[in-house]
Amino acid sequence: MYYNLSLELAASPAARERFNTAHRPLVAVGEDGPIGGETHVATYFDGLSNITQTAPQFSPPEGFESDLVRQSDKKAYEAILDLLEKEPEHSVTIVAIGPLTNVAWAYRQNKDVFNRVKEVVWMGGALDVPGNTSPVAEFNSFADPYAFDLVLEAVKRGEFRLTFAPLDITTPHSVPFPSLLFPDADPKDERLKAFTTAFLTRVRGLQAQFGNPDAMEMHDPLSMWYAVENAGRPNGDLAPGWAVTPREFTIERNGERTRGMCVVDRRGTGEGTEIRTENKALQELSTADEKKVEAKGKDAIQDKTKKHLPFMISNTPGEEELARLLLDRVWGVKK
Repeated sequence: MYYNLSLELAASPAARERFNTAHRPLVAVGEDGPIGGETHVATYFDGLSNITQTAPQFSPPEGFESDLVRQSDKKAYEAILDLLEKEPEHSVTIVAIGPLTNVAWAYRQNKDVFNRVKEVVWMGGALDVPGNTSPVAEFNSFADPYAFDLVLEAVKRGEFRLTFAPLDITTPHSVPFPSLLFPDADPKDERLKAFTTAFLTRVRGLQAQFGNPDAMEMHDPLSMWYAVENAGRPNGDLAPGWAVTPREFTIERNGERTRGMCVVDRRGTGEGTEIRTENKALQELSTADEKKVEAKGKDAIQDKTKKHLPFMISNTPGEEELARLLLDRVWGVKK
């Protein structure tokens, strides 16, 4: 990506207005497997479409080093902790657009430092809609449900804030493929258009095979959009057009057919996702709490089990606004 961006900036100095090249991101290698369970990868999708073989002209030459990024010799979770320790408390937003593996590693390695985070924003999960990797699970949740469960339980204890973008909100946000493909782009003058067209053409074909509309679902871009629009604002004070909703659910970590499923209690009892067994709630209460139960009934049990909840992105300024911003920022196309 950075090789082709470098060529774009060299061919079109005006492109620098679209990219903040003054800040050089730190690139660190993440973990190559989940924190628990078997490894699953989305080789069927391969977002870059094996481009090193299908379009080798877009691969950097041997020895290429981009001046747009910095390479870290530390693992990703170590780089996360370094950043959180260096920056002011509650000033850093972590945006995760893959499985929560590296986030979980960072939290597990040093909870005190990790809890300095302002917010974790994540693309993942499927609550009230079908999954995309299995009938009930979204890929990032499916790939490392143990990491998701660890993070979710910490959030419910009130240790830090998680705002997530599940398929419920990301799938309806899409951009038609004809707007994203530039078959006539000259690689010399419009490098990014030619580069992205080379791999998105295959993605378009895969979407057709799955029976999906001729449009690219903006899963990761929506999550980044939320983070950029709200990073400088106090938690809860969202930019116009945005809304989040607290949601109660648990994660199935190793079900035979439900791995990675977001388990939502649809009984309408207000009990959350606790498993109900005879006298279970009363057995967990102290003697003093039992007296409260006698006096107040079921409400006392619910007070005992109140939790902090993760926030699901439930509204955005709209898919047309996302498309407009994306096309302008990445390719300089005005819509």
